[in-house]
Amino acid sequence: MGKLNIKLAFLLLLVNFTYKGSAQNNTVLGTESLLVKTNTSVVLTGETLYYQLYCLNKTTVFSDISEVAYLEVINNRKESIFKTKISLKNGIGSGDYFIPTTLTTGNYKLIAYTSWMLNNSQNNFFEKDFTVINPFEEHINMIIDSTSKKPKVYKNTSEGIVLNLDKEKYFKREKATLVIPKTLDKGNYFLNIRKIDFIPTNSNNEIINTDINLKQDIKVLPETRGEIITGYITSKAANANLNSKIVTLSIPGKNFIFKTTKTNSSGKFTFLIDKQTSASNCYVQLSESDRENYAITVDKTPSPDLSNLIFSNKTAISPKNLKAIQERSLATQVENVYFSQKKDSLIDAVNTDLFFEPTEKNYNLDSFERFRTFKETIIEIVTELNFKDYNQVPSLYLRNSRFNITQSPEPCLVLVDGLQIQDINALLNYNAYQIQSISVVDRPYCYGPKIFNGIVSLITKNNDFASIYTDKNILKTTILRPEPAKVYFEPKYEISNTLNRVPDYRYQLLWKPNIAFKNSEMAISFYTSDIAGDYEILLEGVNETGNYIHFYKTFKIE
Repeated sequence: MGKLNIKLAFLLLLVNFTYKGSAQNNTVLGTESLLVKTNTSVVLTGETLYYQLYCLNKTTVFSDISEVAYLEVINNRKESIFKTKISLKNGIGSGDYFIPTTLTTGNYKLIAYTSWMLNNSQNNFFEKDFTVINPFEEHINMIIDSTSKKPKVYKNTSEGIVLNLDKEKYFKREKATLVIPKTLDKGNYFLNIRKIDFIPTNSNNEIINTDINLKQDIKVLPETRGEIITGYITSKAANANLNSKIVTLSIPGKNFIFKTTKTNSSGKFTFLIDKQTSASNCYVQLSESDRENYAITVDKTPSPDLSNLIFSNKTAISPKNLKAIQERSLATQVENVYFSQKKDSLIDAVNTDLFFEPTEKNYNLDSFERFRTFKETIIEIVTELNFKDYNQVPSLYLRNSRFNITQSPEPCLVLVDGLQIQDINALLNYNAYQIQSISVVDRPYCYGPKIFNGIVSLITKNNDFASIYTDKNILKTTILRPEPAKVYFEPKYEISNTLNRVPDYRYQLLWKPNIAFKNSEMAISFYTSDIAGDYEILLEGVNETGNYIHFYKTFKIE
């Protein structure tokens, strides 16, 4: 027998208890709130807005309830122009948003929430103002301001702790080293080093949501073990049974995701995705002999009510800031020209085992004599399988008949790059030279709510079979997936000669999220850019007791 989907069973059991409405059961998960910090509150089109998320609660400080957060950018028409998922590890996550040139100058909102927070009818998301300036617009809405606004002055929140730089002034492209003393509280921090350009705005507002009212009915499931995807089936015939229908979800690829579940009496289904991949193409289908009699719909990801958002009518940009905006825009354009030489690095998700490992036998076809078609390959190489008709369709069965006799007459589960194939006519003459490997589980396998009569899993060389396969009974859709983790670009001039002839017009010298500090002195090095001026260092975060910590220091590049 294979693995049971214990996590999904536990989640559904937990939800069942919570829906009963008792105060004791409702406090099992507790409450949570989000705090989001960004690298700046004024961002130009062509720049990147970086953000750090802290999911907090009163019991554990860093919330252990949600593993997924949602972040959106809202324009002044209360439209969502950007939405993403952020993976939370121990209540902490981070990401970034490249500001496209299609955005107009104005005030925007950044909101963040978890699905669990949406069960509160009011104040169920974090809210932060920021300003976008599009320097390519013919007319930027500027306020004639006769007074000079001073930049915000930051004060350190802990006495006796000083951030130490090895120098106070640096030359261009010089290495600088910041030392964080061991007396800093344990906690999670982020480091933000950028140029001070004194462009003031009215974007200082941050609104943190209040706690969830636990007496309310739970309408949105908490994503305590990963992403939740829901949907429903409808019948094309009247009075058809919608209950206990097997539904499968595939996110194809080399490290694919395949999930099974079954519908309730209303045709609703729920999937729990507990595996990280960057792929967003999703295929949902009924694993039933009469699947052509039903239609499938996947629900949209939940969103909060934005009707009460309040925007400022004007963008507080003075004409005296025009030169600073032009200089920063020029620097941004130069940096974007050389983007290909300064790419961030994506952190690949850990390749977890496929759900049927290690029970399978694997055939790497390059180790065998090659045959032209898939059908010939099965007959000549994969000795555990044979072909028989099922409902007048060619199907794959285990050659060992004792398994097929004791179980239902259904054929094996067939996956190609993780996509379930229920009509293998499309595979019979498929070019076997495009197949990298075939894995076979030669016994009944219990996965989720169904026992499959064996498993056949094909991995193609390009992992692209789903893009050429068509089946009118499969719903192909795109689902929102968490942002992949990144290591942000940092030049290393002392060890690299390739960047010597490349301009360095960075205003953002360093963005380093998710720094776990454990009372040990930490040295962090970075390089200055070709832009002279005053720069600020901001070290911010949340300590283990839940207090927000903030440190500030300046230096100069000559």
